Amino acid sequence: MAATWCKEGLREAADALVKDNATPEDKEIFLFSNDQTITASTVNADLTEITTNGGEKQDLTKATWDAATDTDPVASRYNGATGVSWSITGDLSIYGWAIRGKTSNKIYCAENWDLKSVHNGDTVQIQPLDLKFDIV
Repeated sequence: MAATWCKEGLREAADALVKDNATPEDKEIFLFSNDQTITASTVNADLTEITTNGGEKQDLTKATWDAATDTDPVASRYNGATGVSWSITGDLSIYGWAIRGKTSNKIYCAENWDLKSVHNGDTVQIQPLDLKFDIV
């Protein structure tokens, strides 16, 4: 299953692309604990962020994104083949992950995996973390 791009994040990306005074904001990735169907209309308030037991949000450093490919789909990968991981320190129920703007809290994309129960010592990993855009 692929991540779903959300309208508010796409608007931010479009503005950053074409407005002279726009600077893309820093992004973060977080895990969420509610069974939310992800659609283009999903917003931050729809998702219950996990903030404990090793499931805390992580910054997505701009320099760690690979250059986008020029194939179809256009894609950029975060942190090469390593992706993003969380070392879990307690029991968690995780439904998925989302990328949001650190300042705006706008959701750029998200994915619902369905329920994953994880426990102390487990690792949750998104490997690789690819963002893709189909050419139409």
